[in-house]
Amino acid sequence: MIIEAQATQQVAEQTSSRTEQLMKGIRKMPFFRQIVPQEAGIGWPIPLRKEGKIYVTLPFFGFSPAAEPGKTQLYPPFAIATLDWSNQLIVEYVNLRFRPPAPELDWTKQVGTFPHPAVSQITVAQYRQLRQELLTMYDQMFDLLGQNHPLAPEWSQGFAELLNILVEPVLIPYYRALNPKFFARFLG
Repeated sequence: MIIEAQATQQVAEQTSSRTEQLMKGIRKMPFFRQIVPQEAGIGWPIPLRKEGKIYVTLPFFGFSPAAEPGKTQLYPPFAIATLDWSNQLIVEYVNLRFRPPAPELDWTKQVGTFPHPAVSQITVAQYRQLRQELLTMYDQMFDLLGQNHPLAPEWSQGFAELLNILVEPVLIPYYRALNPKFFARFLG
């Protein structure tokens, strides 16, 4: 029984994207366990190219069960960690409540609920499939950026369509504050 469970887990890890593995793996890092609440959510990755290297910024946000069944209260990101994509080492951690990138936004209060309208009518399996597709596209993006290759227009359109479906609309202003250029391109 234990061997079957381990084999199932290994198959799942092999079929998940590197971006998804990073998002799961960060929870096992000592830094995460010491600084970030274990129940924190991990938001959509934000790519960063700096001095020829590729980095990924992961926002951490709060959530809690809502009074309405099947709903979850969402809070803005409270922190971000930036990792080197090539070796997954943390290069920066920022507490967004101490250093908010957009002080005009409230970074402490509930901003909305999940699921949002674009995903509220699909099944959990369909949501997971769309999420996996987007995370796989993130892998492709990081690889192309690392090779200094441009993103094809049709690829960019597909990425933008998935991101616009999956990103929580109430969190868009916060994502824009974290990387205005990236989100202006892909969230319009």
